[in-house]
Amino acid sequence: MLPLDTLHADFADMEGLKRIAEEARADGFGGMLAIHPAQVPVINAAFTPSEEELSHARAVVAAFAAQPNAGTLQIDRRMIDRPHLVLAKRLLGIAD
Repeated sequence: MLPLDTLHADFADMEGLKRIAEEARADGFGGMLAIHPAQVPVINAAFTPSEEELSHARAVVAAFAAQPNAGTLQIDRRMIDRPHLVLAKRLLGIAD
């Protein structure tokens, strides 16, 4: 389970909330608290994986499924290893 970030108290500052939520996701948080219902769509958008992220995660899972004993592989000329597989599975909601 990923940690949750705290709230952005200025409930009318949607641009600031968007920036803070995106930074929180980049820092590894799985979500953040809202102090006002109007903040929920902005927070949800920031923490919802893009189709590109989902596609990459599927590719990582498929690459390791094709070579289950590999420690490292490459996708699109980038090295990936087991921690990438763990993150991809987490993103896709796949439990080990």
